[in-house]
Amino acid sequence: MAGRANNLDSPDAGRMRVSPGGVTGRMWVGRGGQFESQAAVRQKHLQRVLQHVLRDAGTATRASIARRTGLTSATISSLVAELITLGLVADGEHAESTGGKRPTTLRMDRSTFAIVAVVVRARSLRLGLLDLTGTTVAETTKSFASAPSADDIVQGIRELTGGLPHRLLAIGIQVPGTSDQGVVVESVQLGWSGVPIAQIIEDAVGAPAYLLNDADAEALADAAIDRETVSERLLVHLGEGVGSALTVGGILVRGFSGRAGEIGHVRVVFEAERTFCRCGLSGCLESTASLTAMLGDGFHDDLDDASIALLSTARDSHDRMALGTRALSRALRMLSAMLDPEEILIGGSAPSLGGEYLSMLQDEFEMYPAKGTRTVRIRYSRAGGFPFIGAAQFALRSELGVSWCALEELQPTVSAGPAGVRAAGD
Repeated sequence: MAGRANNLDSPDAGRMRVSPGGVTGRMWVGRGGQFESQAAVRQKHLQRVLQHVLRDAGTATRASIARRTGLTSATISSLVAELITLGLVADGEHAESTGGKRPTTLRMDRSTFAIVAVVVRARSLRLGLLDLTGTTVAETTKSFASAPSADDIVQGIRELTGGLPHRLLAIGIQVPGTSDQGVVVESVQLGWSGVPIAQIIEDAVGAPAYLLNDADAEALADAAIDRETVSERLLVHLGEGVGSALTVGGILVRGFSGRAGEIGHVRVVFEAERTFCRCGLSGCLESTASLTAMLGDGFHDDLDDASIALLSTARDSHDRMALGTRALSRALRMLSAMLDPEEILIGGSAPSLGGEYLSMLQDEFEMYPAKGTRTVRIRYSRAGGFPFIGAAQFALRSELGVSWCALEELQPTVSAGPAGVRAAGD
């Protein structure tokens, strides 16, 4: 969850376990975090208008938003004027006339605010600067001999944002491991335990920071780029570890303590072939179905696609992958019976394994179907081509209470820029 979550509109908001940033969005919250009823209604309307502008990608007009929301033209004009003053919305081109004066379209203001997304890995940092449409403006990657530190992250953010004209709306931080309320509870890959990374970065950079794990970020990214409406989607992230995330209508289900989806150390192998896990137990899903377990110690999360594919062709990898798919299929059958998802996504580095692994998993999953359940489509996540969208989406919703959708067209062509920073359009 977000750093300083208690700034939401309830004294007990820090205890809430809802979608990223809930439905309020921190930017709208007045001093003291309390709303009079009239102000609360207005902030809800501001969010509704902003969401329409985001969704309609430059084709929304004041009149079209009034028709969709049922609000009066005068109210919409007032709300749009406030959003323009805030630097969130700008007037666009003229739309086609429907018999009178040509209406002016509305678009997200790309010149005022930006969001920083930080993807933390065991040996690297990847940072992206995104405008409010979800387009990557600049990015940089830093490699390290060991896990990066909080100081490394702060330095990376400062280098990425230095000299840029945008105001920093928020920072989204994606890490491997478990997190809660802006604190990395435990990350074996990073060697972090109890690190309040969101607050550290927020204090150093002066912008609100929000923390989530790899699986949650990937689930949000896939939902943001998807053009098909999927009511309930289960994503399983495979890499050095195993995690999962559930989205309903593109919104994360985080659970009572914010740790929904921590399936890596659930015991699913009970036969003699079970192996010991780094957590100290044996038969854990991670010890069998992670890419490290299937491909060997040569795998790590920073490997490129070609290297991962090469590891999968090793003599003993096929047998380990077969065992891993059996273990994962058991977990997926139980999760599917409980959650009844519309589809299951396999993410992390797994898409580099290609069609053979996915076919093996689908076959294992369908081999022993539970009575009363249905066949669920299993596919690879498409979020790998959008490395910053998940963390940035989390930050956007936490600050403004709105979400991107159908971002597939927005992935930029990025070229090398000065000082290790790559800028779109250079």
